[in-house]
Amino acid sequence: MKTKFWSFLTLACMLIFSGPASAQDARLTLNTCLSEGTQDEEGVLSCINEALNPCLTQSEDMSSVATLCFIEARGQFDEGISSAMSDIRGRVDEQLIALMTIGLKYDMLSGLLQCDRLEELALALSELSGEIIQRQKAQCLATTSGLALARVTSRAAGLD
Repeated sequence: MKTKFWSFLTLACMLIFSGPASAQDARLTLNTCLSEGTQDEEGVLSCINEALNPCLTQSEDMSSVATLCFIEARGQFDEGISSAMSDIRGRVDEQLIALMTIGLKYDMLSGLLQCDRLEELALALSELSGEIIQRQKAQCLATTSGLALARVTSRAAGLD
């Protein structure tokens, strides 16, 4: 219990006192990669990994830094989703907005559920440290948001 508390406290301090973010351009990197015409699943995942590269390249002994990086990238992706949905609302009818909102909701929920599942499996069955498991979940959450942003971006482009 104390270890989890200290891990949380360390992460919270890093969030409050961190300098420039390693993932500060994650949304821009993802959008640029997607705009190059990548539409298949493998290509989209490659774009997400490119956007998350600053986080992915953190060494294992820097798991708290990587976790923070993934959290920041996820925040950028989530802002992109909100922005894209606001833009779409101004261009299409309410029925299509409802359809897209429901699709987005369940895309996100299914991804978040998988992230929780992977975390529980790691806690129950692996010998990984809490920091490593926290890093893996943050990566999963960021990837989920990145996939949702890619879907919303793709759907928005199809409206033109």
